[in-house]
Amino acid sequence: MPSTKARASSSAPRFAAKAVSAYGVAASTAWSAILCSAMAGSLEVSKAWTPPVSETGGNSPLLMTIRNNGDDADNLLRARCPVANFIEKHTVDRGEGAPAMRSISSIAIPPRQTVTLNGGGLHLMLLQMRQVLAAGERFVCSVSFAKAGPLDVEVVVASQAPGS
Repeated sequence: MPSTKARASSSAPRFAAKAVSAYGVAASTAWSAILCSAMAGSLEVSKAWTPPVSETGGNSPLLMTIRNNGDDADNLLRARCPVANFIEKHTVDRGEGAPAMRSISSIAIPPRQTVTLNGGGLHLMLLQMRQVLAAGERFVCSVSFAKAGPLDVEVVVASQAPGS
């Protein structure tokens, strides 16, 4: 399967319409064949995915891996996706009682480290889904960092995390 590389571009459209993979890729297909990576400055975003969504109006996590290959820290400030009305940055608070999601202002990306956004910790939350998402579909989200700037990232809809 040909490799697709997302790119950072201020002139490229920020939002992409929902697209179904031209190859009819199912969620059980090898992740290495369907996941793309995108780079901006010293940051590399890969393995961006979200679970299928069966009805509009609900919420869904947006999960990914962010690698900072540079010597300076950066922060994920915001994200925009055509499939949701809003996106929040969350952490899971495991204080007293049951774990609870808390909205946070940014997600720190330390130098020379990898941050994995997952449902049990730091993650992005797609709020008020605009459409149903089926396994194998793809769409593009724009994620913005304090230093690296905006980055268009391809997201795959899948039933399970990479390597599961």
